[in-house]
Amino acid sequence: MRKPIKSYGHSYYVVMIDYGQRGLEAIVQPENTRREIVARLKSGEYQNVEFIHHVMDGLVEDVTFELIEAAEAELKDEVRALKAARSAA
Repeated sequence: MRKPIKSYGHSYYVVMIDYGQRGLEAIVQPENTRREIVARLKSGEYQNVEFIHHVMDGLVEDVTFELIEAAEAELKDEVRALKAARSAA
């Protein structure tokens, strides 16, 4: 019987930005959470994203579309709220 793999809880995101002919840049800031990545996508700070990987305990998961969709959904909610506020005024 195999021992269960211990989880050390180390988790971080790798955001790969494509600068075209200038090349690629991997942004790795272990302190950034999912929430912060989504916020940076919403603000436009992260543009031309090639991929976003979530690394946890040595396993890598591609979360590019998931996080981009989350940012888009939040932006849509904010637009709806602004429209509702303007209608109410």
